[in-house]
Amino acid sequence: MAAIIQLLGRPGIHRPFAEGGRLRGRKTWSLLAVLALRGHPATRRALAGLLFPAADDPAAALRWALSELRRGLGDDAVVGGDPVTLALSPGTVVDAQLMLSGQAPADFDAGELLAGLVLPDCPEFELWLSQQRERVSLAAQAALRSAVTAELGARRPAEAVRLARRLVQLAPLTERHQVLLVSSLAAAGDRAGARAAADACTRLFERELGVRPSPRLAQAERAPAAGLTLLPDGRRLKARLEIEAGKAMAAAGAAADGLERLRSAVRLADELDDQMIRGEANAALGTTVVHTVALTAPEGVAALLRARDLARTAGDRATAASAGRELAFVATGARRGAGALLRQARELAGGDDAKLAATLGVEAIALVDSGRHEAGVRRFRRAIDLAEQAGEPRKAALSLTNLARAHLTAGDPGAARVCVDRALTLVAEQRWTAFLPFPQAVSAELDLLEGRADSAGELLACAWTAAVELADPCWLAITGRGLGLLAARQGDVTAAMQWLDSAYHQTGAGLPQVCRWIDAATIDTICEVATAYGLPRAAAGVAELEALAVRARMPRYAARARYFGDLLTGKDGRVTVPV
Repeated sequence: MAAIIQLLGRPGIHRPFAEGGRLRGRKTWSLLAVLALRGHPATRRALAGLLFPAADDPAAALRWALSELRRGLGDDAVVGGDPVTLALSPGTVVDAQLMLSGQAPADFDAGELLAGLVLPDCPEFELWLSQQRERVSLAAQAALRSAVTAELGARRPAEAVRLARRLVQLAPLTERHQVLLVSSLAAAGDRAGARAAADACTRLFERELGVRPSPRLAQAERAPAAGLTLLPDGRRLKARLEIEAGKAMAAAGAAADGLERLRSAVRLADELDDQMIRGEANAALGTTVVHTVALTAPEGVAALLRARDLARTAGDRATAASAGRELAFVATGARRGAGALLRQARELAGGDDAKLAATLGVEAIALVDSGRHEAGVRRFRRAIDLAEQAGEPRKAALSLTNLARAHLTAGDPGAARVCVDRALTLVAEQRWTAFLPFPQAVSAELDLLEGRADSAGELLACAWTAAVELADPCWLAITGRGLGLLAARQGDVTAAMQWLDSAYHQTGAGLPQVCRWIDAATIDTICEVATAYGLPRAAAGVAELEALAVRARMPRYAARARYFGDLLTGKDGRVTVPV
């Protein structure tokens, strides 16, 4: 008999024509959630450490929880093995899985994942649970946004208003939610309601964010269908809904789920004779691939090239600008000469502050990496100002974190601290879990410089756990370098070199491509630790750093390679103390 396993709200097991099932113990429910949502099998050792870190016999405690889980699930699922797997019986579903995959009804009142459950003795599980709650919340928001758009397209504005109000309740500081509510009220003929909603949004943003909403809010009030297209073909609507859902999942850190939806969107769009939708779908797919799989992944680059060409043909400057900017980001990160691409991206951005902010942020990275620090800082500051004016806090947080990294590299930790603290505040407000490891790693490195190793360790532990869950090669490399720095500071040279070597994406090693500055910073740290402790790794590290710096045209790291080379050949009697 098929069952619904409810993990959202108050957990339970619901079977047709039977009394609802319950599991004994908070950790049994926690174990079920981990097995259902983790995305890959977990070993018994990992599960025991996650859920029973303080138990006298963690393995025995896990065996009890597994036994209780089997008893409660009965014939609805099979649990076992090592790694432990959860195999659902035909017809049995998990509500949280449905929500994350976009299959739950848009008006489904989900509730929070494992609502009210806390395990204060399991800090690693608590972090995982907070990330999963964020994923579920963002998936619910994506479903509601798609539903509001569909109701407006079907000329059912009253239903759109109802759903938009729920959307605003879930995330009131997200401007596009407020715009959808105002648009829906205007479409329903409630001009007074639309005006009141716009005024309430303005007061909220000024009070909580210190900024006014962008002009899109006023446009939504004046034009009932502002920003929305009434689509005569159901396939067009479905393609756009898939794009929206895929982007939301990727932003929440569910990269694999998001990519699956975006590939589906591309397939649906390719069936249509509509260059604009095809461009939008390919741009979303390409952007997600290069930011979550690998910087130069062929699938991502090819999708971005298709998106740029399709958008130009369709006259869609916005999509062409986004695709062009991402191609420039790939070229910048790989150090392959992005000048022409950046100029094109800036021209296509036109007067759109949000798109220009993103483009300037990429330009600033290129300037800093090429040794033009002051020019790069000016670009970053302009990008941050434009992002804030456009009501795009995530774009501001991205540029703030990169600016903090630039200040730190240039030897100005005070300026770096101001920037990264602002970035962390914005990331927390936006609940941007998928980006969090980057500013956490920068903040941890500053803590190490300031002599706060314990604080750095806590930040890096959180960042590493998130990076592993996200499987993001950039965050794994950045955080791995930070853990290597921490181990060196604590005097554990063996662990430091293990962390650093695993974080370094050596050319030809078959690892995902990351931004060249990440590899340069990592091999620089390898040289620093190896020369300070007289390790054999030093000579090879210096040669690798020099080759990378020359190939990628990064003069600062070329100078660092010469400095370490002088240390090895005895031209400089100083010895570096690793941070």
